[in-house]
Amino acid sequence: MNQSTINEAFKTISIKQGLLPVKVTPFYEMKIREEVEALGNHLGPLHRASFPTQDKISLRAPNEVNDFVDDRSNALGDTNKTSMIRKYADRILFLPTSKCFGHCQYCFRTDVLTENNAVDPRNGQNADLRQLLEYLRTHPEVTEVILSGGDPLILPTSRLKVIMEGIRSVPSVKSIRIHTRAIVYQPDAFTPEKIEIFATHNIRVVFHIVHPYEICTDVSEKIEDLRRRRIRLYNQFPLLRNTNDHHVVLSRLLERLDEIGVRNLSIFIPDPINFSAAFRVRLGRVWQIADHLNFISPSWINSTRFVFDSKGGKMRRENYVATNSSNDVAIFVRDGKPISFPDFPEHLDVPGKIEFMLWKQQ
Repeated sequence: MNQSTINEAFKTISIKQGLLPVKVTPFYEMKIREEVEALGNHLGPLHRASFPTQDKISLRAPNEVNDFVDDRSNALGDTNKTSMIRKYADRILFLPTSKCFGHCQYCFRTDVLTENNAVDPRNGQNADLRQLLEYLRTHPEVTEVILSGGDPLILPTSRLKVIMEGIRSVPSVKSIRIHTRAIVYQPDAFTPEKIEIFATHNIRVVFHIVHPYEICTDVSEKIEDLRRRRIRLYNQFPLLRNTNDHHVVLSRLLERLDEIGVRNLSIFIPDPINFSAAFRVRLGRVWQIADHLNFISPSWINSTRFVFDSKGGKMRRENYVATNSSNDVAIFVRDGKPISFPDFPEHLDVPGKIEFMLWKQQ
């Protein structure tokens, strides 16, 4: 099946299943075209991150669900969409938009974003912010606000300013962080005006850079603009089969991030959700990749955490207890509470080919 046929098939499925449609910025698409021309196929990492594959359409694993993390169970407020989520005692997640610059094929929040996209934003934005500020003022134990989405950088400057000023007006909030993939999709979204807002309000910026080839001159120069304003920069990203599931690829990415002054926080194990099997990696191989990375790299590279998210919070390797051999479900325990994680079947976990994932180095 050629790529055009796959794209059409996915379009039909996305409408029927409520998935996010293909969306790629011109900036990112230029990189994909370079990749396709060099490889002579559509098997490169950046293409896989943005466009559907045959596996994306047809590959399924046991125990997949629409929303494994179950954000709705931790949602707050009384609007008709999920805009405030509190999973931890000291922090709250605020989703000021459901729009993104591009739609990642591995997105773990497809279900919630599709639901929120159906709500007219003009009827909810002000109400959402009012509810957030009221909640923060009456819950002083919440000391951090995390803005995600959607991508908060897609908001107009005036809206971002109102949100940041509102949150900073609450004395108990000590930290604000914003999560964005705009840095690789559309670096010029970091306008001087938005950078000024981040600097003024001491915002931590967390990127979602998944592959070293996403970091080009435009991206690194924009990151340098942020660093000149002394904005603290971080990164986190998922471990994606056939995209970055090799310790050498991870090492290259983490080394590049370190060179440009970005601290990586976490590498996420993909959620067992519908239409995610094309990217998932078996837990045993995740640990092997982590061990290889630890062996070949210095501490400022391999200190990153390998985790998966759940209804009960982030789970690490040390939270692992056992795997039920009858159904291949791994059990993790955090704060005395068990979390079940359906493992990815071993026979489906075909590792990515390094000659495709690092085609520039071949």
